[in-house]
Amino acid sequence: MKKTDRKNKTGLVINWPTNVFTINELNALNSDFVTITLRVRLKNHIDNGEVNVLGTIPNGKGRPTNVYVHGVVTDDHVEEAKSRGVLLKEGLVVSMQASVEATEKVVDTHEVEVQDNVQQSVE
Repeated sequence: MKKTDRKNKTGLVINWPTNVFTINELNALNSDFVTITLRVRLKNHIDNGEVNVLGTIPNGKGRPTNVYVHGVVTDDHVEEAKSRGVLLKEGLVVSMQASVEATEKVVDTHEVEVQDNVQQSVE
């Protein structure tokens, strides 16, 4: 039996939070996962562009805690991160959500042929 045949293929699916999250919050939400497996899957999703790193929470000593967003970073995510004391990452691209009501002006342009009505006098 080969090593690849022995691998545990559980088929677990990650439950992603809708707001900003840390790895500890992701672990709490997905308690069925082994921590290292969840970290590897998170890294793979970051590499694929499905999860974005929003910034870090300074802890005082040691490595700061990263804060993530699943999907596109919006203004709501940035505001929530600021309220939690997150130091935003430099060069962060934020998707602007704007509701624009477009009014269409329909202008009919007809080509008008001008014909001269000339009466010919019959002599």
